Amino acid sequence: MENSITIALEKVNTGVGQGSVLDQIDKRYRKQQRMTLFAMLEKLDIKEIENFPVILYKHIAQNGNKQPARLRFRLPLWRNHDEIFWQSLGDYVILAVHRVKDLEFDTLRGRIKVDYFAKSKGRIKFPNDIREIIQKIAFLVDTEALPTDFTRFRRMTDRGDSLGEMSKGQAAIIGAALKFIQIG
Repeated sequence: MENSITIALEKVNTGVGQGSVLDQIDKRYRKQQRMTLFAMLEKLDIKEIENFPVILYKHIAQNGNKQPARLRFRLPLWRNHDEIFWQSLGDYVILAVHRVKDLEFDTLRGRIKVDYFAKSKGRIKFPNDIREIIQKIAFLVDTEALPTDFTRFRRMTDRGDSLGEMSKGQAAIIGAALKFIQIG
């Protein structure tokens, strides 16, 4: 963790980025979390998740940079799962897909809708790639290999940007950042 924060601070110090210093640190840290998540997903064997269905039943293609792509998935085994599992799934999907504009889920029907802008460079994710990512993440959350206390999705929906609403992780990052950043 200390190494991650140091790397994030060095990149913020040497690069151009949007948002405050804390936002830039958060973005760098999320990038490292994304790489760790993808390493976990790549280790999963297809045979492990083949009995864990995620069905892509609707795909609306992206319209340039005007309208995001829309994907709708059904997770039959997750029907009536508690909202904490769905929020965790949303957290990890946002982290993995990266440019998610909106994410909604229906716990009673076992459905999730993802609106996102597809990347044109780097690791491009097609609808079936995202289906497989969601399948693997849902499997890992269901088997408790991924924790359900991650809160990215919940912060997106009710972000207050006040110090009183800051998570422990954010407070730790700020504390570490203040040690390394020279003010003056």
